[in-house]
Formats: sequence, structure tokens, C-alpha cells
Amino acid sequence: MKSLKDALAIIIGLVALGFGIWRFYLFVTTAGSDSKDMWLAIAAAVVFFVCGLIYFLGHVNKEEEIHITQ
Repeated sequence: MKSLKDALAIIIGLVALGFGIWRFYLFVTTAGSDSKDMWLAIAAAVVFFVCGLIYFLGHVNKEEEIHITQ
């Protein structure tokens, strides 16, 4: 990991993924559950997606240029 931003994106993304899976599980398995669990799972999925974008878009064009004559 090259920066604190990458580490934070990974940690927050994984926590959001676990929280989203847990809330979706509660929504599916609990009889008479309200839609609050589903909305929290969707929000966690959005946070996970945004953290993935922050991580992967931070690595665009970071490699050194290789010339064809080398």
C-alpha cells in the first residue's frame, strides 16, 4: 500500500462489505423485518463501491513508461 488513502479505502470498504452482508442476511432471514435493514445494506454496498473506486482510480497511470527501444 502506497498511501494512507489506500489503506483507509481498503479498511472502510471491507467493513462496509461485512456490515452490508450482515444487514442483508438479517433482512432475508428475519420474519417481518422492516425495510430499514435493506436500506442499510444498500447504503453499505454504495460505500463499498465508492471505496473501491477511490482505491482503483488512484492507481491509474502510476506505472513507469516503457519505451519500445529498451
